[in-house]
Amino acid sequence: MRTPHPRALRHHRYSSRSSIDDLTPVFEAMIDKVFRAVVTDPKPDSIFGRYSEIASVARSIAFHEGKLLEWGIAAIARCNPDLLILPQERAMPIVPAAIELLRKNEWQELRGIRLHSEVHASKTYTPDLFIANRVRHAGLIMDVKRSLGSYAECRLEELRFRMLAVAAIASSWLSERQGPLLVEVGIAIIDGADTVSDHTKGVFKLSEIGDLLEVDRADDAMTRLREMFAERVQQELESQCRKVMRAETQQRGQNRNSGDVADGGALNNPAAVDSPHAVNGEAPTSMACVSVGYARSRRPTI
Repeated sequence: MRTPHPRALRHHRYSSRSSIDDLTPVFEAMIDKVFRAVVTDPKPDSIFGRYSEIASVARSIAFHEGKLLEWGIAAIARCNPDLLILPQERAMPIVPAAIELLRKNEWQELRGIRLHSEVHASKTYTPDLFIANRVRHAGLIMDVKRSLGSYAECRLEELRFRMLAVAAIASSWLSERQGPLLVEVGIAIIDGADTVSDHTKGVFKLSEIGDLLEVDRADDAMTRLREMFAERVQQELESQCRKVMRAETQQRGQNRNSGDVADGGALNNPAAVDSPHAVNGEAPTSMACVSVGYARSRRPTI
């Protein structure tokens, strides 16, 4: 697949469009699911002290944010009837032939690849999202990161290598599982913080997913999801802060009543609390030659 390059276009339109009104209840259900999974750690932390529970909630929320972004992107992809979201959390093999191919060639674009996936492989990679366009016969392997700000370039390079290695066998891998026929497979690393973009290295901002999925207003929809999530996160943290303040006030009152000297109300054993909260695909008939490379923005030229 050709290396993508950003195009300075003021207006663009695709045949598919995301509706924020339709997606809002879907987003609400996703956020509810995240907060049902958020857990607090009842064990005291010598660093955070009486704020241990707040820190635990914040860490858990940050962990689940990446999964929420994946769900949001998948929901927007469903707005395009040409797209098929392949089963998630399925490990794909990194075969020795793919590793050798990448080591001997430029990564940006590899054409005419025919690698079998049914060989011994000791390493695997599991995409966050694997999406197929049944009209273009193109695949998109996505890895969604909450933020790329703290990622060293060497780590990104390693991630790109693994993603391209599975992209090289993706067509064969799907064909052997009666999946859609692919003649092109691209990879995209998504920065959920929406700050880092380098299409020449397969990195896209969250706001750029519309040009990968060919869905108008995808950036507005993801902005809405993040706003809804931020509101719930801040409500939860405020609730946790008030809980700490109430416990501290109660502790001080008990110390005064007992005649003890108040020690600031430090809570050595904070208690845990639960947070509230088609286009028909073409059946593959033979193994196709596949183009592999970085994902390409589908934004049309004027």
